[in-house]
Formats: sequence, structure tokens, C-alpha cells
Amino acid sequence: MTRPRPAQELRSLRKALQLLHAFTPATPELTLTELASRLGMHKTTVYRILATLQAERFLHRDPVTRKYRLGITLFELGSLVQDVLQLKRAARPHLERLHERSGETIHLAILDDGSVLYVDKLESPRPLQMYSRVGRRAPAHCTALGKVLLAYLPSREVDAIVARRGLQRYTDRTISDLQTLQTHLSLVRQRGYAVDNGEHEELIRCAAAPVRDHTGRVVAAVSITTIGVRLDPGRLHALIRMVCETATHISYDLGYREMPSHQLQGGEPV
Repeated sequence: MTRPRPAQELRSLRKALQLLHAFTPATPELTLTELASRLGMHKTTVYRILATLQAERFLHRDPVTRKYRLGITLFELGSLVQDVLQLKRAARPHLERLHERSGETIHLAILDDGSVLYVDKLESPRPLQMYSRVGRRAPAHCTALGKVLLAYLPSREVDAIVARRGLQRYTDRTISDLQTLQTHLSLVRQRGYAVDNGEHEELIRCAAAPVRDHTGRVVAAVSITTIGVRLDPGRLHALIRMVCETATHISYDLGYREMPSHQLQGGEPV
């Protein structure tokens, strides 16, 4: 069978999106005939799209009325968006205070499809600016944010992410084998924070800590990022303490009530 061309696939995707947009508060349920009429498409074409969307649970078909309505998958996706918005609202005042205290770049991120997704950022007032932007992504295995987010996943999930995404080497300090990464993540869990010491970009130094929801699940990470070849150990430990305190405050506002079991330790940060 001949595979559809990219242009055909895009047209099919556009039609599917148009079909979903046909459902409104005034018309939450529609029949095949009504959808075909509204969209100006042939019934056969609409039926094929409906079958695909129903199989993926984007639509549900009532077996009695034979009418279609929006399905559970859209509710699940919408809930994810709502979770991110709630996270940003809870975190923003604390991020602003951290930004004022540190004078450094502050990030809030989640793990999405095995990579770091930035959901908020406050830029350092310094002339050198970072490439990161809200909505952009970064690798998880070599960033402080990513290592924190990976550290609280089951080992098998980390294995699956690495199998899918690999462990690309960006600098001489990048962890590039799975066993070393798993050992490193265990240490991150023990200490309650992670450090990126030029593992993704040579001049970037970063400290990150986990943000938990009311169940105790790690749902995000907050970080402080600075630019420089070297970072004084005293300054680094101060940044680690600030970012851990901020993550604790955000977690509290999300309903988490237990204090972290770890204590900030001396020695070489992970």
C-alpha cells in the first residue's frame, strides 16, 4: 500500500482538527450527517476521520443516539494544561523572590516525553542571555532540571527514556552511559538537588530542586542558572540552599506538607 504523502497527511490532520472544533457548548453532540454538513465534507471522508478519533478516544459515539461527543482523551489533555497553569500560578511569587535574592536566571520546568520543557523563566539582568525560552526543550540527562526530574522516576522509566532518546554527549562532563546516570540519579535523590556543572553547555552552572504536589509526587523542578567558567564553592552552596528552599515553598503551596528527609550536605555537589 502506498504511504500517504506529507501534504495529504497535513490535509487529513487539518480536517480532523476542523471536525473537533465543530463541537461547541451549544452543539456538544453531533451526528455524522450534521458534521458532514457543517464541514462541507463527504460523509465517507468524515466517517473515516470519526473512526480514527473514536479509536484514540478523542471522540465518543453514543450507541443509542449515534451522536458523537468529545472524548476522554481531550479531557485528559486539558487536565494536563490546567495542572501546568496551576503550577505556574503557585510558583511565580516564589520564583520572583528567588530571582531577586540570587540575581540569576530562574527556570521552572516539567518532564514531557522524556525531555525538559520550560514552563516559566525569569532572566538574569546580566548582559549574557541564555538560549532557553518558555515552551522550549532541553535534554534531561545533562541538565540539573532534567536530572532532578529523572531521579524520582522508576528506574525502568529512565531506562525507557534513555533507550528512546539516547545519551548524547554535549561536553566532556556529559554523562553518556546508563549505569553512571542511574548511580548519579540515586545520589540526586539522596541529596534532594542536582547540579549541572557544564554538562550541557560549557559555561553554564546550574542547581535544581524538585517540586512536589499534594500527593508527594515530583511534578516539576526549579533551578538557578549562572554563566561562568568557575563558580566559587561557597556561592554554589548558597544557590543550592536557595533553590531547595524555593522548591519547598512551592511544594507547600501545592499541598505538600512533609518536610524533605534529606539535609543539605557539604562536599562536592552532584
